[in-house]
Amino acid sequence: MARDATRRRVLAIGAVTLPLAVAGCKGLGALGAPPKPAPGVAVVGHAITVETRLIAHYGAVLAAVPALAGTLRPLLAQHHEHLARLRARLIIPPGSRASDLASPGASPSGSPAPIAVPGTPAAALRYLRDAENVAASAQLAHLPAAPPALAQLLASISASEATHAMILGHARHR
Repeated sequence: MARDATRRRVLAIGAVTLPLAVAGCKGLGALGAPPKPAPGVAVVGHAITVETRLIAHYGAVLAAVPALAGTLRPLLAQHHEHLARLRARLIIPPGSRASDLASPGASPSGSPAPIAVPGTPAAALRYLRDAENVAASAQLAHLPAAPPALAQLLASISASEATHAMILGHARHR
């Protein structure tokens, strides 16, 4: 009787493990296609691109007109915070085509295009004000496609960028 129980166990274990072993031979293909990215992934990717571009504009202005650092550094710090919050929301399934969004703003050659910045403080401030307004509009344009929590974040970032544009419009170089 004890032999029968052991034999039954061995046969039962074999019956369960044999299909698993055969499926394992197919590798990861047995699991099927990777899941599609969530609907907000493209929106977050675009928002990251907008913030990355804006940060690059600030960096170019600071390099060209370092005397504006006192005015620009606090605004730039806020953009780095926006970018961190957006990147925290970017969840891309491994192996998906959306993995191209992992490093938005990168050019195909791997090096960003140079940014032409006005050399005078007043012109540089206008340049950044215009860039802030473009970024604010770009974030707002994606609200209809964004899930509610992401839409709230984009609206908040857009409001911050509009406020930055006002600050830059009233800033005076000393």
